[in-house]
Amino acid sequence: MQRPWIPALVLLALLVGFRALGAAFSHEMPNFQPLPALFLCSIVFLRGTKAWALPVIAWVISSPIASALQGHNPLDAGGGVIVAFLALLLTGAMALPFRKSASPALLLGGGLVAAGVFHLVTNTAVWLADPLYAKSAGGLWQALWSGRPTDLMPSWIFLRNLAGANLLFTALFLLARPSWKRASEATPALATTR
Repeated sequence: MQRPWIPALVLLALLVGFRALGAAFSHEMPNFQPLPALFLCSIVFLRGTKAWALPVIAWVISSPIASALQGHNPLDAGGGVIVAFLALLLTGAMALPFRKSASPALLLGGGLVAAGVFHLVTNTAVWLADPLYAKSAGGLWQALWSGRPTDLMPSWIFLRNLAGANLLFTALFLLARPSWKRASEATPALATTR
């Protein structure tokens, strides 16, 4: 008897655990969390409500856990949480055209683009909201690349780690699939062998 929901539950548990570990060790590996890649891979490979439900549920479960582990109030859904969620939804929407040509190289590149888009959207929102940043091209560059002088590490480290997590997750997702081709592409070949 097949239980198609078991892999989704295992994936959900791994991602929540991955995000919790990333939050617990935020100084060692800041932002090493593959949520944009989860949205990308879910939209490309899953169909129906699972395609959007799995990454949204992973976000809803892991966000308060990550906030609590980082010493923030998990019930405080500030603007940063909303912007991050909207950036993840944008990543999912960007994945829709990949459904037609889901090659490994395209998906790995898509994981990098997803990291870049997420970094751009969230750090631009920080630049707009934080009065410490000059509202100029130089201030935006500072938000995207170096961060505030008082920050413990530059912004590019968060981008690097997010890109690395996205590449790793996407590669593992591709390796876990029996074939990188979509199931709908395999169906016509089976029909012609009858």
